[in-house]
Amino acid sequence: MANNRPITQEQLSRAFRSYLRERFDGDTEEADSILETAEHVVPPMLNEYFGTHFTSLYDLTLTDDIEAFRHRIKAQPILKDLDMRAEPRYTEVLKWYKLFVKALNAGAMPIPVPGEAEEKTDLSSAPTKAESELTPSPIIENTIYLEGEAGEAQPAELRKRNRRLRQACIDYYRTLHGGRIVCECCGFYFREAYDIDDDYIEVHHRYPFSQTEGEHPVNAQTDLVPLCANCHRMIHHHQGGKGACMSLEELKEKYRGMHH
Repeated sequence: MANNRPITQEQLSRAFRSYLRERFDGDTEEADSILETAEHVVPPMLNEYFGTHFTSLYDLTLTDDIEAFRHRIKAQPILKDLDMRAEPRYTEVLKWYKLFVKALNAGAMPIPVPGEAEEKTDLSSAPTKAESELTPSPIIENTIYLEGEAGEAQPAELRKRNRRLRQACIDYYRTLHGGRIVCECCGFYFREAYDIDDDYIEVHHRYPFSQTEGEHPVNAQTDLVPLCANCHRMIHHHQGGKGACMSLEELKEKYRGMHH
């Protein structure tokens, strides 16, 4: 990995976590699931089936080697079957790790230094709570969302634009519900249920970016939708991997819980 100073595994772990959470729009459960598999499941699996001696996945520093292991897993019937039944899939975890390594080597992924806060948010252009409630930010109709192989080294300005896109989605749906931001499947309202000040919500991509390699336009009103963590998890549940998901309409048909 391109760096003039030794990088500790702890720093790499923190950087990988930050990378995943950004790619999954703050969906910490999904990001942490991939990180857990990457750090504690994949290395012993590779050692057992391929005779390697990795103490950590971070011992793998070449993207070609990472991709070679993905192909070898797919080529072995036993491993391919295990991979198909794993959640998250080993090949998916290795894909995200490969993209992370490429971002590191391209200098597009900062490495946290000891003592630095793990999560940093650029609030310079973010509206205050009062501003957000009284004057919602303009809806960004279309923008370019880079992901997959083409997006591993997104410039900082593009990442900021994508965060604004997420906020535009939240602001749009808030106006539909009289200032409330709720799950569009079950109607769960975090502020009311937990008596908290912030309107926590996850934003779901109706057309998952992991299925699109390269550039594609994203509309904040039609391509994104707010969901609670449970519904967000279920919309992706058992949909064949590779980021596949059911439609919001299909999720609503399957939902049998309380409508808040």
